Amino acid sequence: MKYPMKSILASLPPEKRKSDGTITTFILRPLSWPASWFFLALGFTPNMVTALSGLCCLVALFFSFTPYMTLHIAAVVLFFVFGILDCTDGNMARTIGKKNIYGGWVDAAGGYFAYFALIASMAASTNLPGQGKLVVPFLNTDLAAISKIPGIWIWIAFLAVSANLMMRLYHQAFKNAELAAGIQQTPGKEKRFSEEIGITGYMPVLYAAGLFFKQLPWVLILYFAIYGLGFIATFYKIAKKIARR
Repeated sequence: MKYPMKSILASLPPEKRKSDGTITTFILRPLSWPASWFFLALGFTPNMVTALSGLCCLVALFFSFTPYMTLHIAAVVLFFVFGILDCTDGNMARTIGKKNIYGGWVDAAGGYFAYFALIASMAASTNLPGQGKLVVPFLNTDLAAISKIPGIWIWIAFLAVSANLMMRLYHQAFKNAELAAGIQQTPGKEKRFSEEIGITGYMPVLYAAGLFFKQLPWVLILYFAIYGLGFIATFYKIAKKIARR
């Protein structure tokens, strides 16, 4: 069934528009409008588009384990496509009025997998020639002792992914507990920051920049620091709320 573009554009509520990050606002969301119209015209459901976005991440992850730079660049492109489709499935669900808890679960599960796939892909890309060295930018200083630790970037990626997922799961579990108790939550500044740095934000951009400038180890260290500190901050914030009640 075809839906007019006007209806698709009107489906985005003000609060959702406000929570979109910079990359989403100026790149992903505008590209998602024609994509939404196209998939609705083909008779796709929102969950089918979510599954397609997950497939993009899976193929990108596979590409990143190959020795071909061209395929690593293609992996970055596929993660950008994921971002477009991540906006598209929500547009579609709101347009056709089929937004439900199961669709929300599928979308969230796809997002968790996407974070894992992108960070794992960055780690795998460090195996390309010249990509695994920890070089201090502008000083051309190679911190060889760190770079030569066996599997160091895989471990950094593993810790970054674990911290990210644990942070999200702790937050979601606490949110569910509050909702069950009738306590409504309002999104804080952390939500907007997460959008800015995440997979629909600057993460694919930094992946591309890391590949081009051969600085992927620093990108992995950055996300390890962000998500590690984020997990600690989330745990502390939740523990503090529980202690007050």
